[in-house]
Amino acid sequence: MKPGYIYVLVHPSDPLLVKVGQTTLNPEKRLAQHNSKNEEYTGQVVKETGQKWELKKYIAVPDPSWAEKAFWASVPSSVFPYRFGIEVDKMEWEVVQNGLEAAKKAGMRPPPTLPDWVYAYTAWMNKRLEGRDITLIGRVTSRSGKAVFRCINGHEWRTNSKYVAEGEGCPHCGIGYREPEEIWQVAKLGYICLLIHPDKPGIIKIGLTYNTLEQCFERNVWKDWEVHQYRFVEDPALAERLIWELLGNPSLENREELKVDLSVAEQAFRGLIYQMHREIAFAEKKKEGINNLLTNG
Repeated sequence: MKPGYIYVLVHPSDPLLVKVGQTTLNPEKRLAQHNSKNEEYTGQVVKETGQKWELKKYIAVPDPSWAEKAFWASVPSSVFPYRFGIEVDKMEWEVVQNGLEAAKKAGMRPPPTLPDWVYAYTAWMNKRLEGRDITLIGRVTSRSGKAVFRCINGHEWRTNSKYVAEGEGCPHCGIGYREPEEIWQVAKLGYICLLIHPDKPGIIKIGLTYNTLEQCFERNVWKDWEVHQYRFVEDPALAERLIWELLGNPSLENREELKVDLSVAEQAFRGLIYQMHREIAFAEKKKEGINNLLTNG
């Protein structure tokens, strides 16, 4: 991002006619471009009147695009440009000055806010890397997207994050390799299930397991209850707490049968992952804030 200028051009043909813009060029050079008859709008004014635009004022700003947005956000909507596809407009000088003051105070645009799921995927990846002597560089933006990793021996590589999450080690020295079953156990992965019973309409149960579904079926963990819906979850304990909250019963002690309309339970399961992302993102942002305070304080 380059620093630049917010500039104001005026025209001798009309004291209220102005052109406000932003540039990273020298304002005098930008003025010359506007006075070219090839310039669509300002050049058309020059062509029709035979008079050139004049540089009335300009201010240096660290982020020209952000400063220009601040300028136009401070002026009345009645003078907002581009209403008719035209880049010049009539404006009282007092209004222009107010806009320039807003542009001066704008500073740099705030850093973009990351989606909650980026925080969640990153936290889950770091959880899977514990004890493996592999560090995630940056963030994980999707389960199947690529990310950068570095092993304790200094090797750095970029690969599909899913491969490392499931146990792949450093491609140069092999450090950090784990069997998928070991990853599952160490990271405490699991499933949360919506259970229904053929003889109990209107009744549900919530099933939580740190095993695979296949293992649960083999062991007949839930006996006569059927798995109606399920979600693979990186943090089963968090998922269980949130699903009970979504069902309106936040007590962690309540793992008994619950009388609730099945459609309500299905909706809770649909919203579960979103709620998990939100909860994890909140915790991660809080940790980042504390770490930044310690680092800068």
